[in-house]
Amino acid sequence: MSISTRNCQWTGARSAEFAAAEDIHIWKIPLFELQTGDLDILADEELKRSQDFKHETARKVYICSRVAMRNIFSSYLNQPACELKFKTTPQGKPFLASHTTGLKFNLSHSHELILLAVSPSLELGVDLEQHKSIPNWEMIANKVFDSKTIDDLKKEENPETAFLRAWTVFEARQKSLGEGIFGKRTSLTRSTASVMIDIDGFEASLCYFPAREQTVISCFTFTG
Repeated sequence: MSISTRNCQWTGARSAEFAAAEDIHIWKIPLFELQTGDLDILADEELKRSQDFKHETARKVYICSRVAMRNIFSSYLNQPACELKFKTTPQGKPFLASHTTGLKFNLSHSHELILLAVSPSLELGVDLEQHKSIPNWEMIANKVFDSKTIDDLKKEENPETAFLRAWTVFEARQKSLGEGIFGKRTSLTRSTASVMIDIDGFEASLCYFPAREQTVISCFTFTG
């Protein structure tokens, strides 16, 4: 598996088009003020779920992520946002329930920021974690990392930040494979690529396969 770092030039946009099937678009979605009609594009089950959140920030993160996804996917597919239907795999990974598109996507959020990765054909996983103190990082690491990885993390100048970075790579990998954090571990090959995304105040990673030399990664900030 190759690992690289991407210093994104974020372009403000509400829509985009792919130039090739191997391309990937990364959308950074800050919380935004809802406009008239935004809630009208959500499905009944999305509206119902939004009412289940006890905290207002969590509710807004969920609503903004659904509104943004529907608008972004609508532009890619040239379909009304309100008509898009989503399903999830038995492992909980969402996908578009349409026989007419192979569009792949994955989403993560941390604090008040949402990160969405989209591709016409590549399997994707993305993870986002805000920088924070994690006093028990070693206990968490013992559940998912081998002893050599943990030893290497301890040698870092800031082990907690290094752990967050390694965690996002691990979780993005698991999500790209369609598995949960503690799901089946699959040995990765050269056909898988992992990219660390540079976002101030956060650690973020993208994993995709099959790896293609011609893959172009473009970065957008959703303008709400």
